[in-house]
Amino acid sequence: MANGDVGMEELLPLKKRHSLRVLAELPVKLKDKIIEMGGTEETLITKRTLTTTDVDKGQSHLSIPMSSLLTHSFMTSDEMEKIENRVKGDRGGGLTVEVIDPKLKVWELKMRRNHETGKTSSLYYLAYQWNHVVKANKFKQGDELQLWSFRSQQKLCLALVLLQGE
Repeated sequence: MANGDVGMEELLPLKKRHSLRVLAELPVKLKDKIIEMGGTEETLITKRTLTTTDVDKGQSHLSIPMSSLLTHSFMTSDEMEKIENRVKGDRGGGLTVEVIDPKLKVWELKMRRNHETGKTSSLYYLAYQWNHVVKANKFKQGDELQLWSFRSQQKLCLALVLLQGE
């Protein structure tokens, strides 16, 4: 950095600085998979430590607290509307997204928003096939994941990066 320049991390609140510290770029194999899918606009959207709930078969979803998002601009207004307008009890509702796991397998999951807390600052979550993703990748409580978004044929897709040895 030149004298007087401030790095991107120094401009972020402390809470956000830690989120960017490990991988600011996608692993090469994952980047190649995204390119193979015609993907563009890769964006790091959050870093999460998996909780007991995230890996519990009975819960069957990955929680994505809105407060942990590094950006909110990874979804179009139409995509947000699909997530927002899900009717309670509608198992088919939500936004279908392709998700690349750390082993480069592509899964079709549902992205939804949890309104049951009654709070406006709720969370998104990935459901439907999440238990299969957990089992295939041997995810466990305490694992650190980054969640990236990208576009393939204008559709929202996601990629999971398992962080090693933090």
